[in-house]
Amino acid sequence: MGTMPFYLVFLHAIPETVILILLGTLLIGLKLPWQRVLLVAALTSLASYFIRVLPLPPGVNVFLQLPVLIGLLAYFCSLPLTYATVASFLGLILLGASETIYNISIAALTGISLQQALDNPLWRALYPLPNFVLMGLIIAALIRYKVVVYDIGDAFGEKRLESEKEQFI
Repeated sequence: MGTMPFYLVFLHAIPETVILILLGTLLIGLKLPWQRVLLVAALTSLASYFIRVLPLPPGVNVFLQLPVLIGLLAYFCSLPLTYATVASFLGLILLGASETIYNISIAALTGISLQQALDNPLWRALYPLPNFVLMGLIIAALIRYKVVVYDIGDAFGEKRLESEKEQFI
């Protein structure tokens, strides 16, 4: 795996992390303030850039980035560690499935493989954008229709104060 150019932190890593956070949190019944989501995404993406510089085998970086994301979510969004962990794993799984389907579809429709896209700087910058737009539309639908797959607050039988209720859908 080649190194990630720094400009991709802004073009890819931050939007991808925002999508991951929103997918995970919305589906477990949490609605976080967008400013905190952006802060966590920016800090996680910056950490991701430095983790990717380390001489690690491909894919190992995720095992370092995920605890960073969980810790930042728990700290900056005042979430219990359990909630941050469930949201992060759920978001990662759904985003990974989405990217896999997207990569297969793009390769079948255009003949452009992921490796070809990574080798060309312009394609590397543009390649994931349609997937980001599609995931953004899915997130907008989740918010609009208040779709919750697993209400984590109910699952843990927690009583919420009035001030906490606005954080939950």
